[in-house]
Amino acid sequence: MRSKAKNPFVFMTSSSLVTITERKAGNIRELLEGIKVVSGSSIYHHSHQVYREWQTFGRPPIHDFGYWVGEVIREKGLGERLAAVDPTQYDDIRSFRSRLVEIIEEHLASDPITNQAPQGSQFNFCESTSVILDTGARAGNLDEFIQALGRITSRSLYYHLFEARIRLHRFDNDFSIWLREQLEAPEIAAEISKLDISVSSLEQLRAHLFIILGKYRGVPPGELVKKVVQLPAEMIELLMDTISYPVRSLNRFFDEKIKPEELSALRSKGNNRKGGTK
Repeated sequence: MRSKAKNPFVFMTSSSLVTITERKAGNIRELLEGIKVVSGSSIYHHSHQVYREWQTFGRPPIHDFGYWVGEVIREKGLGERLAAVDPTQYDDIRSFRSRLVEIIEEHLASDPITNQAPQGSQFNFCESTSVILDTGARAGNLDEFIQALGRITSRSLYYHLFEARIRLHRFDNDFSIWLREQLEAPEIAAEISKLDISVSSLEQLRAHLFIILGKYRGVPPGELVKKVVQLPAEMIELLMDTISYPVRSLNRFFDEKIKPEELSALRSKGNNRKGGTK
C-alpha cells in the first residue's frame, strides 16, 4: 500500500432541490406512461433517494413506484413485483426504468381490472436536482481517510458510496476508486465495493467501513476509531455496536446527537435484544 496519495480524497456532500412536475397518475396505465417519458432525474427521485432517507422510517427501503402500487391503489401482486426491483443493483437509471416498464406491461397484457387511486392520492411525479457541496475535508493518506470517515455526515457517505456512481456513471464507489488508484490498496477497495446500501443503514455502513479498515490495519475497529478519529470513548462503543442497533435509535444518535447520559439506556436495549433469544 502506498503511504501517501498522489491526489487527496475530497469529501463532498449533496442536497436535493425537489420540484413537482405536471404529470400525475391515477392508475397503473397512467403510471406506466409516466415512467416511460419522465426525466431520469424523476426516476432517480422516486427510487434511489429512498436509500438515503430510509433509516428515518425504521423499515426496509421501498421505492415510490412499488409502494404506491401496492399500498395506495392496492394492486398487491404487482406492487410486490415492482418493489422487488432493487435500483441499487442497476448500473444506470435507464436499465432500472426499462425493468419497471417490462413488469407493468407484462401485468397489463393479461387485461386485468385496474384500480383507481383515491381522490387526492394520485402519483405525483417529481424531479430532484442534486446540489453538490465541498465539505472541506481532505485525506492524503489512510489515517486521514479514517479520521474523516468518523466526522463526515451520512449524506456525504451516501454521495460517495452510492449517488456519485449512479449520477456520474462510475464503475465503482468513490472510496474504492480512490483506495485502489491512489493508495494502491485493491484488497480494501474490493471489500468496500461489496457493501450493500439496500440492507444496511448509512450509519451501519460507516461501522462496516471501520471494521474493514481496522482489519487491514491489524487493530480492532474500536481501537482504530479511538486512536485515529479521536471520538469520546462512549461514542466509540456505540458506533461499533451500530450493526445490531435499531435503525430508529441510530437515527436519533447520529442525526439528533443524543446526550451522553442517554447512551447507557440505549446500549442496554441493544444488549437485551442480543440476549433475548436465549
